[in-house]
Amino acid sequence: MIHNAAYERPKTTALDVTEEGLKATLNVNVIGTISLTRLLALFMLKRGRGHFVVMSSAAGKAPAPGQAVYSASKFALNGYFHSLRSELYRKGIKVTVVCPGPIKTSSVPEASTAGQKGFSEKRVSSERCAELTIIAATHGLKEVWISYQPVLAVMYLVQYMPTIGFWLMDKIGAKRVEAAAQKGNTYSLNLLFGKNKAL
Repeated sequence: MIHNAAYERPKTTALDVTEEGLKATLNVNVIGTISLTRLLALFMLKRGRGHFVVMSSAAGKAPAPGQAVYSASKFALNGYFHSLRSELYRKGIKVTVVCPGPIKTSSVPEASTAGQKGFSEKRVSSERCAELTIIAATHGLKEVWISYQPVLAVMYLVQYMPTIGFWLMDKIGAKRVEAAAQKGNTYSLNLLFGKNKAL
């Protein structure tokens, strides 16, 4: 079973998320996914095998300023499915959690870096993401990260050197929200090293 639920509102500050947006995101990304899993897991357990492939997000591994509720929903999926795997692994149930960074889809236009024409966010193609997801699931990987830099570097820092990773995200957080409001590149190293001053 491949879970690929993703409901994301436009990027906004954590305090500006509406109650409607909060509930919609959690209902689709978390409640719906877990509810379907609970139904399907019973049949998988009866036959003694099964595999859940869960499309989470890099936002479920590291802070995502401007996407607090989306990030919270993906953190919830990671926690639930890693726990489910630990509980049911000996009963033949496998789980692969996939944490992609920015993905280029037909519904997501390339965003230009604010003030710099010709530069755009580097996104993994949806085809490449699907290919790597299938490879990860086929090889029984428990978790896989799919992204380009600088997203991968941030994920590694938060995972292995959390003090530095969180410091970095605190430094760019307000700039990232501002870049999103201006339809700019929210994954640019310029957020850290650029001339824009922090809010």
